[in-house]
Amino acid sequence: MNKRTSLKLLAATAVMAGAVAAGTTPASAQGVIVFDQWRTYQSFVGCEGWLDSGYEVGTNEVHVRGAFKLGTSTRGTVCKGWLERRTDPNAPWQRISDIHTASDTTYWYYDGGTYQARVCVGDLLYSNSYSCEGYW
Repeated sequence: MNKRTSLKLLAATAVMAGAVAAGTTPASAQGVIVFDQWRTYQSFVGCEGWLDSGYEVGTNEVHVRGAFKLGTSTRGTVCKGWLERRTDPNAPWQRISDIHTASDTTYWYYDGGTYQARVCVGDLLYSNSYSCEGYW
């Protein structure tokens, strides 16, 4: 690693540390997302999830993420949570995040224009053992 690469890495690390200290999270290589507010709440058999919104510094583009309080469902199985999005109201919903099995948040995802997002939670004990009601 040369000196120039080391300086770039050090600068990027400092930006990330500053973002974490300021309560912001990196969205992508383009910028930093600042949390704005939670938009929707979802629960199913004791598994809970929230849809958070934020904006990208510099562009003010809207982004969303899923936030989860997961553990064991009321039926004794592992809770799961994920984030879904569609590009317009007529498009099908698509899972865009990993499936989480512990209390955690997803990455931030673009949600401007006609995009809609929702969180899904459940224990997947059966094929329909989850809920994704509501969206933003």
